[in-house]
Amino acid sequence: MKVLAIIPARSGSKGVPLKNTKKINNKPLVQYTIDASKKSKIIDRIIVSTDSPKIANICKKLGVEVPFLRPKNISGDNVPMQKVVSHAVRFLEKKSYFPDIIVLLQPTSPFRTYKEIDKAIRIFSKSKSTSLVEVRKTNDHPYKSFKRK
Repeated sequence: MKVLAIIPARSGSKGVPLKNTKKINNKPLVQYTIDASKKSKIIDRIIVSTDSPKIANICKKLGVEVPFLRPKNISGDNVPMQKVVSHAVRFLEKKSYFPDIIVLLQPTSPFRTYKEIDKAIRIFSKSKSTSLVEVRKTNDHPYKSFKRK
């Protein structure tokens, strides 16, 4: 079974420009997702889809594939994630790579672990579902989850 992880890491965040390169505890935000995906016992290929040469360089130094720079027309705020994933999959299919499962790992969830990723993949592969989304229950309203300093 071929399991592809796609990490979408664009540069154009309006709230925090280049947020995927911002350091949290001395590591760029995107690195948390890269590290978890690399520890996965199930994922066998990881790619980053980005429109930024800076993000691409960081990811390549961390040992993950950045096979292309994402075109501007699918890098904006209002672009559905489906277009980003479809672009990556079509690119890989042209290189004769056809994954059985695609795992979308957004860098803005830096505290997910490889164990959670693997558990989700196992649940998905045993189900008859066509997609799976992991969510977490919180004790507070989501707006109370964020603080600004």
